[in-house]
Amino acid sequence: MKNILITICIIFTVMGMVSCAPTSTPVPEEESLIGFYPLKEGNMWEYQGEGMEYASFIQKVIFSSGNRHQITVDNGGTVISNVLEENNDSIVNTYRSGEEFSGENLLDEPGNTNIIILQLPLEKGSFWISEENHYEIIDIEADVVVPAGEFKDCIAVKVTFKDHTSNMIYYYKRGIGMVQSEFKTESGDLITSKLKRYELNDKSD
Repeated sequence: MKNILITICIIFTVMGMVSCAPTSTPVPEEESLIGFYPLKEGNMWEYQGEGMEYASFIQKVIFSSGNRHQITVDNGGTVISNVLEENNDSIVNTYRSGEEFSGENLLDEPGNTNIIILQLPLEKGSFWISEENHYEIIDIEADVVVPAGEFKDCIAVKVTFKDHTSNMIYYYKRGIGMVQSEFKTESGDLITSKLKRYELNDKSD
């Protein structure tokens, strides 16, 4: 009788109908923004702009230390340096400086801004206020086609500026970074920056 029960149990298990062993409930992986935007030193993104001269730019990570990363944005007219702080639940721009042609390491500079670029939970309808501007996740499954290719399941973040006369939508792809931005001006003009090419360095810190 014992052998018969074992045989029946094996048959049911193979067929996916029943299991003789206790099943464990899988523990959901804790959501984190670490690595969502790949901020390794040496990473580069080039964007093709439409709608204005300076919508095209090249973004590079030039310094990294721990969870702090310095990114330059070169649009052909000037170079802006941003320091981003990468946390489990947020990515925050803590320092910004224009006309930074020297390439100096600014990671230890005291913060002069506090712009929350992205924040958990990554759910449609989630929102936050940062420097009086309203940020809202309006899509978590956006499909974006740009010169660098097609990117599915992008996170779309809409920023409504405090004057309520203009807004911007950023599209982010996990493991890639920003793939497109759309700026709608007060007059209704649309200015876009679309990912043209990128180089991601997988070296560890």
